[in-house]
Amino acid sequence: MQMSHTPYAIERVVLVVLDGLRPDAIDRFALPNIAAVLAAGAWTRTGRTVEPSITVAAMASLLTGVSPARHGVRTEGFRLSRRREPLDPLPLVLAEAGYPCSAFLSALPAIHRVLVRRVLRRLGPVSAQFTGRCAEDILAAAGGTLRAQRRGLVLLHWPDADDAGHDHGWMSPRYAAGARALDGAVGELTRQLDLAHDPTTLLVLTADHGGGGHAERGHESDHPADYTIPTILAGARIRPGPLLPPVSLLDIPATVLWSLGVPLPESYAGRPLREAFAGFHADGAADAAAAA
Repeated sequence: MQMSHTPYAIERVVLVVLDGLRPDAIDRFALPNIAAVLAAGAWTRTGRTVEPSITVAAMASLLTGVSPARHGVRTEGFRLSRRREPLDPLPLVLAEAGYPCSAFLSALPAIHRVLVRRVLRRLGPVSAQFTGRCAEDILAAAGGTLRAQRRGLVLLHWPDADDAGHDHGWMSPRYAAGARALDGAVGELTRQLDLAHDPTTLLVLTADHGGGGHAERGHESDHPADYTIPTILAGARIRPGPLLPPVSLLDIPATVLWSLGVPLPESYAGRPLREAFAGFHADGAADAAAAA
């Protein structure tokens, strides 16, 4: 596959999934680091995740660019269905363009690790580590890769808010503590990335779902509190301000490829969030300099 670079020379995307973080938690619990990234970046507080609004379905969509109706992951069974429609997994598309993909996720029970690794093998070449129980641990495990891997995709999944939501309820004091743990890790990550001096890195913060809609300790429903997610893009090439609505979780894999100059497979359901980048107008169209 031939790459077609954007004018931004993005070489690396760091994608962080803040599991279960509701957009209103950013202000409710005064999360200064996430708020600072939002203020300096392109953002929405009204993004929408996939249906069903569960982690495995959302993660599968992030890694395939299609909805659960197409990739088939609709339960916590960690299985991609064998459907007739071909999939173009993000790690495989990146590998064909010469980009590596690394993922850092929380430690899983042995049976789940086997199932997840089986799914990952179907997604293409991705270096995956399952280590730690919280954002701080996972970020520490990823430190070497964040320093050494200067190209491609680095995916981090942080479970703190989701774990607290399931155990104690969304927006509870324990959930607030989990959200603040995510915020602390975001602060450390941005310190490590030093985006102001690294114009080749794009940081994307998002959530896989919200929670506390129809069920205080759940998130699988059609309630806005369950399916509404924040999405924030940050970096030297990003124009601060709101993203054009509507914004979907499915727009993120499309944006990852577009920002790296990799053509989007026809199967991808989302749109690149072009309006986030300096040089593009509010409607997502390139100005003369960006198009040159």
